[in-house]
Amino acid sequence: MGHVDLTIEICGMSGDGTIAAGGLLNDAMSRAGYSVLGFDSYPAEIRGFGRCVTRTRIGDEDIRALSHQTDVLISLDDEQSRSRVPFLSEEAVILFDNRPATPVSEERSLLGLLEPEMALFGIPFGDLAAEATGSRRGRNLAALGGVSALFGIPPHFFHRTIQKKFQPKGEKVLDANLKSFDAGYRFFLEQHKAGISEISKLEQDGEENDRKLLSGNEAISLGALDAGLKLYFGYPITPATPIMEYLAKVLPKKGGRVMQMEDEIASIGGVLGSFYAGQRAMTATSGPGFALMTELITHGVMAEIPAVIIDAQRGGPATGLPTKSEQSDLHAAVFGGPGDSARIVIAPTDVSECYSYTMASFRLAERYQTPVIVLTDFFLDNRVENVPVPQPEEKNVTDGNIYPEEEKRGQYLRYEHTDSGISPRAIPGMEGYIFKATGLEHTEQGMPDYSPQNHMRMSEKRHRKLQEALKELPPPESFFVDGNMDLGVISWGSTFGAAIEAVKRARDEGKKVCALKITSIYPYHADRIREFAGRCKEVLIPELNYEGQMANLIGHLHAKDVHRLNRVSGEPFTAKAILEKIRELL
Repeated sequence: MGHVDLTIEICGMSGDGTIAAGGLLNDAMSRAGYSVLGFDSYPAEIRGFGRCVTRTRIGDEDIRALSHQTDVLISLDDEQSRSRVPFLSEEAVILFDNRPATPVSEERSLLGLLEPEMALFGIPFGDLAAEATGSRRGRNLAALGGVSALFGIPPHFFHRTIQKKFQPKGEKVLDANLKSFDAGYRFFLEQHKAGISEISKLEQDGEENDRKLLSGNEAISLGALDAGLKLYFGYPITPATPIMEYLAKVLPKKGGRVMQMEDEIASIGGVLGSFYAGQRAMTATSGPGFALMTELITHGVMAEIPAVIIDAQRGGPATGLPTKSEQSDLHAAVFGGPGDSARIVIAPTDVSECYSYTMASFRLAERYQTPVIVLTDFFLDNRVENVPVPQPEEKNVTDGNIYPEEEKRGQYLRYEHTDSGISPRAIPGMEGYIFKATGLEHTEQGMPDYSPQNHMRMSEKRHRKLQEALKELPPPESFFVDGNMDLGVISWGSTFGAAIEAVKRARDEGKKVCALKITSIYPYHADRIREFAGRCKEVLIPELNYEGQMANLIGHLHAKDVHRLNRVSGEPFTAKAILEKIRELL
């Protein structure tokens, strides 16, 4: 297979089947053996209007980020697709409906904005679907048929993914979608044969890829299931709702339960109650819901009760931008709440880590008896990647709780001081281990005690166990460090993919640049970060927030002020944006 790096966009209005077509394209390209990263953009309103765009980047190497430009645009709606023209590459390929149901005026036409170097292929999507099935609804499938023919992707890859999606809806629905696809495929071969030779073929060996196509939310759900999740409590909120929807279908089959609560306060209450009784539980929310959970999260910190919380970040503050991406909940996740209420915060950077970090969060919560917050974001939750089939680690499946020893029976201290700060934790009902749990400051026995000496001692204990947790939390991972460097790029969350791609490109230009990935947000490995920063003359931290929240947290570990690249556009970072900043600094 020759080098492949191609971005395909589908753009249409709500109701055009844009998102469905993008999902089929992702799956077919994955089956054909390519690395795939797909991401959908759609309006916050539930239905009826608004622009929908799917972006699929495919390659012969691992894809970590979206590209800044589009190589192929499939237009299902001329007027909506006009907004995508600025992102087209100079020699982009455009597939458009040349016989739309409603004629398009010249001032609303897509074609008038395109450059002469671009390759245009008119296909009557709707007419082809109607001729094949009696309905224009399959016009999105006809468009995919054109893509298959254009790039020489054998139709059976698309046939199999169409069958997977539509077989459950009955043979009639499946047959109509297959016919619409085949109509587009045949038309393109017959009418645009000359143009096909001018387009690079996507070579492949005809064997299906054995990787699994997963979204971040699906990976989180699978990680929780493989960790032995018993109870999920949640309240619908974008972009975390798909986690609850997925678990509602699967968890009851595994003997668990999903409960939709009246609000996020009740959800975190259910999680704390379940863990208190010895059952693994979880909730998932976004910024507004996380704000409501704050009081009970800090109750879990004080009472030393485990909890697992997924915070799927979106644009904020308040209700903000529900269907846009942002990394602006870091301060809230680490510091949100009254008093010194430190808790564990981890942040995956890709779909595979969404699975593994969710799994690990249950063991960490139990062992260190504290809430664990997994920070994701809209881009990470909603994007899809084809990843190796996730395999559970046995240590994350087994019970992580530290139980009291037999000799403590009858004289058990729930909050006993230990060198590690971790007190042996009994489960209610264990004979001979009666204890009190409270959100008030308390003694080792759990009795309220407001004395300065006790508060100081217990606060130190709760923070000591978090430092103990650093031994298990993933350390920062450095890339391309070779002696002293001119610039180091520190990144976290979904932005890391764009950052590492930008660093690779900068190194290809001869620049002495390296990268550091941080996934343990709190507590963080200060010595490792300081060591990395000490090798770099300058440090750059790109983030999808306005305040530079990671820079605020760890920037002091560099000998001088770090450089910040902060954006709140609602769109994920591209490697180009970070590369331009690297060039500027060097």
